[in-house]
Amino acid sequence: MGAPKPVRVEKSWEIRQPDPEQVDALREGLQLDPLVATLLANRGIVDLDEARAFLDPRLASLPDPFSMKGMEAAVARVLRAVDDGEGICVWGDYDVDGVTSASQVVKFFEAAGLPIQWFVPDRFTDGYGLNGDRLPELRERGVDLLITVDCGITSVAEVERARELGMEVVIIDHHQVPPVLPAAAAVLDPIQADCAFPDKRLAACGVTFMFLVALRSRLRERGGFEGREVPDLRRWLDLTAIGTVADMVPLVGVNRVIVHHGIAQMGRSDWPGVRALCRVAGVAPHEVSAGRIGFHLGPRINAAGRVAHASAGIELLTTGDEALAESIAREVDDHNAERRALQDDVFRAACALADGHPDPDARRSVVLASEGWHPGVLGIVASKLVERHHRPTIVMTVEDGVAKGSARSIAGFRLVEHLRTLEAHLTRYGGHDHAAGLALPLEGLAAFVAAFEECARAALEPRHLQPRLNIDTVAPLDLLSRELVETLSRLGPYGMGNPEPSLAALGVPVLDARPVGADQTHLKLTLDGGRFPVDAIAFGMADLLPAPGSRVDIVYIPEINVFRGQERLQVRIKAMRPTL
Repeated sequence: MGAPKPVRVEKSWEIRQPDPEQVDALREGLQLDPLVATLLANRGIVDLDEARAFLDPRLASLPDPFSMKGMEAAVARVLRAVDDGEGICVWGDYDVDGVTSASQVVKFFEAAGLPIQWFVPDRFTDGYGLNGDRLPELRERGVDLLITVDCGITSVAEVERARELGMEVVIIDHHQVPPVLPAAAAVLDPIQADCAFPDKRLAACGVTFMFLVALRSRLRERGGFEGREVPDLRRWLDLTAIGTVADMVPLVGVNRVIVHHGIAQMGRSDWPGVRALCRVAGVAPHEVSAGRIGFHLGPRINAAGRVAHASAGIELLTTGDEALAESIAREVDDHNAERRALQDDVFRAACALADGHPDPDARRSVVLASEGWHPGVLGIVASKLVERHHRPTIVMTVEDGVAKGSARSIAGFRLVEHLRTLEAHLTRYGGHDHAAGLALPLEGLAAFVAAFEECARAALEPRHLQPRLNIDTVAPLDLLSRELVETLSRLGPYGMGNPEPSLAALGVPVLDARPVGADQTHLKLTLDGGRFPVDAIAFGMADLLPAPGSRVDIVYIPEINVFRGQERLQVRIKAMRPTL
């Protein structure tokens, strides 16, 4: 079966019109380039102090970790465990956020000279989150205090089971808070309603980092580092940045500070696993960006948990052995190649089902289920189907009478909120507004599909179903220069909540265009830039091949392309259409 035929959801091109007075105030107040001032205003950053902090993210601006609800209790409980010689174990999760969160804790305890165990569940046998059936095993290993990271906020029964076994639990999480919290010794989750921590958008690894800042503070106060070097937590920021970017939380506020400094730290990282991961991904540590984390580094850590076991990720990021790190990095790289093949197979099959719908434009949701689909790639496939159809999408595999899988959504449809209204159909669910996991009995699948579609119809208007392409400003190609690339770099790192700038050039003459790439799905173009011909690359747009001599409208980002050591100015096309 070949690649699915491209399906393009027509996007509405909308050029933003920021308040000119706000743009002028930013430009004059901070002596900014007019384009930077426009981009800040388009992102809602119009206060001078906020803009100054955005352009110059400083670690000193991080909030007091003890302002987070539960932090005093969490630190005190860990210190009591240290004083009493209790066995401490960190329970991670099998995605990048969970792996980097657990790895941070392990590395910190080791640096502080404190004993620590770790456990990460198996996606296929243990499922997501705290698994009550595995708790006796940990108790037998001498665990008295369990620290969960990136999970636990909904584990009421499991935490009670731990208490029955003689263990206490500290929860470090960032997911939606349920009406009833587990009876844990402490709960850290900044989105608790009465939590004073000013930023609610952290990934679990960010919450974990703030916990380590607080724990280090108390350990230092009581002389806990006597005779050894106090851990410099800036060294941990590369791990925090990887998890933050991979979990697709907004790169603003605390997350922006973490990722900005974490990327810088990757260029000088002394963790063997981070360096080995960069090598197998073909990414030079000093050239790491949020995009390279998202597309090259994060997927390799994720792949172990998707097709094998996530323990490889923690072993990679925590080992101090260079040779072992190299071996594990090659292993996760192989897993990533396997993951891509599995993903392609499931995506082709899912597209065949989705495209076979009798009236695809009329539906408000896409829910697919099939036997034999690999559970480790369902979330990725759901995301790709959202890009393809722009509908809330659920992709599930069927095994032993149970349908379970992943959901992804669009603006205007908050997944967990709607799944909560349908919980009578479900045996398990949880996640975020735009990403969730769920399970239900196979015999109830048809009723759930109908109910989910009804939810989507009630929530989504026609305007929600046509994605918008927000364009920052019109910038003709004769403005293109290396200085422009450097100017725009001030707004990075880019990601969720801080998208790459989108510049429009209209009526651009095409000098040359040809398909490129191993599968001929990309376009290489030469455009008339006015002052000089401009190289352009358009990934995945070979079906839009324009004829030489025609004119196109493009949305683009200028960049420096490095190939075989040579740097060349080019534009990466994000959208293209014939000029009318």
